Parts: sequence; C-alpha cells; structure tokens
Amino acid sequence: MKAVLLGTGWRSQFFVRIARLVPSVLEITAIYTHTEERARELERNGLSVTSDLDRALSAPHDAVIVASGRNGFFGNLRLLHDNGEKIIAETTFLSLGEEELSEVEDYGGLVMEQYQHTPLFASVIASLPMAGKIDQLYLSGLHNHHSAAIARKILSIGHDLPDEISSIDYPSRIVRTGSRAGLDSAGEMEDYERRIRIMKFRSSLFIHDFSSNQYHSYLYGKKLEIRGSSGIITESGVNSVDDRGYPVSIPFVFHRDVSKGNGALTLSHVTLGGRTLFVNPYYPLAMNDDEIAMTMMLERYGKGEDPYPFREGVADARLGKLL
Repeated sequence: MKAVLLGTGWRSQFFVRIARLVPSVLEITAIYTHTEERARELERNGLSVTSDLDRALSAPHDAVIVASGRNGFFGNLRLLHDNGEKIIAETTFLSLGEEELSEVEDYGGLVMEQYQHTPLFASVIASLPMAGKIDQLYLSGLHNHHSAAIARKILSIGHDLPDEISSIDYPSRIVRTGSRAGLDSAGEMEDYERRIRIMKFRSSLFIHDFSSNQYHSYLYGKKLEIRGSSGIITESGVNSVDDRGYPVSIPFVFHRDVSKGNGALTLSHVTLGGRTLFVNPYYPLAMNDDEIAMTMMLERYGKGEDPYPFREGVADARLGKLL
C-alpha cells in the first residue's frame, strides 16, 4: 500500500520504521510537515518531505496517514474526506467535540487502535473462553481511549456508556525512571496523579487505573485482571479449573530472541500451555509489539479489510472522555 504521511512527530515515526522494515506492506511516497524548516531538516535525512500539502497529495498513494497531533487534526480529516481520500487516523478522536465526533463517525477509513492486536492483548483475548462468562475487568497501563477500546472488546459492551461512575484522583510522588527520551537514572522524584474510574454497566464492571507518568516509567508495567464465571485472566496467564474441577494456573510465555543487529527483543510467538495463541508474521524482523500490531492492521487494510473503522474510534473517544 502506498501512502502519504501527514506529520513528522513521534507518532509518524512508527510508520517510517514500518515502511523501512516491511516495504511490501507500506510504502511512504511523501511526507507533509507544516514548516519549511522542518521539511529541509528531514530531507537531509533522506526522506521525501514537503511543507506544501497539495504537493504531498500529488504523490502516488492509496491512502493518507494523519499522524499530525491535535493541531489541525479535524480539519485534515474533513479535507481528506471531502476529497474522497482513504484515511488512516493515528491520532485519537479524544480531543473532538460531540458535533465533530458525530461527523467523523460516518467517515470511511482506518483508526490505528492497535492494542488489541499486540501480542499481550491478542493472547488475552484469545484465552477469554477459558474464563467463562466475563463480567469484570481491571485495567492499568493504558490511556483513556486505548483503555476504552480494550474494555469494549473484553466486556462486549459495544457503544454503551456506563450507568454509574465513581472516581478517585490521588496525587503522589515516585522516583523518576524514564521519559519519552528513554531511561532516566538520576534518581529525582516526580509528582504524579493516579486516576481511578469505576464504571458499572448493565451487566459488567470496568475499573480503569492510570497514573499520569505511567507510559514513561519503568516501574509500572501493564496490569489487568479479567474475572469470569470459571476463571481469572491476568497479564501473566490464566487461573481456571481443569476437567476434574481442580484449580490450574497456566502462564503466558512470550518467546523472544535477541536480534543481533541492535539488541532489540524480537518476539516470534506466544503460548499458553500447549496452545499457540499469537504468531508474529514478521519474525525475525526487529519490531516492537506496537509495530507488529500496526503492521498487521495496515496489511489487512491494504487487502481491503476493515480492521477498525472510524465508528469504533468514536466509541472509544466517547467512553475515553469519562476515564
């Protein structure tokens, strides 16, 4: 699939890496940035970049990837929709108002909500039948719309909003271990806020637990607990009962190699007991879990499938605004 990429920030870097690693799935034919200075800077790195949107869109393409952040996000979506473009939206719909959400809900395109395709959550979702009828989810580690997307999938709540909400916001301090730039070993303290939302739906309970520094800390990790009628699933594995009624604990095993090139951990597959739950189709390429999931979605979209339409991204935003 050929694509024009709008945006040059950290969001766009996923797509640049995917295009370099798996050119059979994605070829970026032009990149747009809103400043001439930024365009010249990136062109020196060998990228085809322009600050002229019309020029970018004149490059051969099958779709346009919007990874430009909040500034101008809705305007870009509307312009591309009116021009009949196939749109791939990386940026969340969380910042859009209800009128704007109602408009983009009917747009055709793909929302890059990749978490349920990552090795962890794909394996968790594949193991859901082992927990029986599921009615409770505790999830810590994902921000608003991402958490909403996983909750809607696991609890089968569709586009429903909760009947009751309880909230706790708690300020605290912890040692800083990381930032967007990577590991931070200076040992300085940082303030953060823990936000807990307890949501009761018609037949399920969702507890969302997120700290403001969680994405860039090496201390938290992703935590989840799914409670069903015959078992409990966590990020570590499944606690259930066997055919004779005895409790059993089966761990998820993430089979990873150390890639020789840059030392990155490369996942080949995930198992649970004797079952293979997830297979990385791009192994042994050095891709992180997000890149594996995003490439899978792009490949499906390029084949004419509809992995995550705009109406699902809108549902994530409506629930995510409450988290």
